[in-house]
Amino acid sequence: MRSLKVGDRISYQGNLATVKFIGAVEKSTGTWLGIEWDDPSRGKHDGVKDGKRYFDCRFPNAGSFIRQSVNVLCGVSFLEGLSSKYIEAFHGANTQEKVILGSSNGAIEVEAVNLDKIRGKFSDLGRLREVSLENELIARVDPPGMIRHTCPS
Repeated sequence: MRSLKVGDRISYQGNLATVKFIGAVEKSTGTWLGIEWDDPSRGKHDGVKDGKRYFDCRFPNAGSFIRQSVNVLCGVSFLEGLSSKYIEAFHGANTQEKVILGSSNGAIEVEAVNLDKIRGKFSDLGRLREVSLENELIARVDPPGMIRHTCPS
């Protein structure tokens, strides 16, 4: 699990938020994440607990305290999300794979040989002209010039 820092974007149980605080909270044990939800109605407070301010929220009651767990998904950079979605691991040049074509009612199962040739073409991110990264949890940019270098089109 990647260590979080203030300002990181996360998804928790399918809801997006920004980490605003990491640390101890009085009258409780362990480390807490103070987060501001993208959907303010999801929160319970504005960063104040028992009269002490731990973080600020843009909207009243948009904040919550949660523990870091496997349910906290950390955001990735643009290129990490792009690679995760569009680059598939190679299986070996002479492997046979089963591929399902069509929908569930009219599905046809076929055996394909050497799909790695196709995977190789798709793994060239420079060939992509349009991408969709919806639900890929893109949270930060890459170093200056890296996106243009990787995806010149």
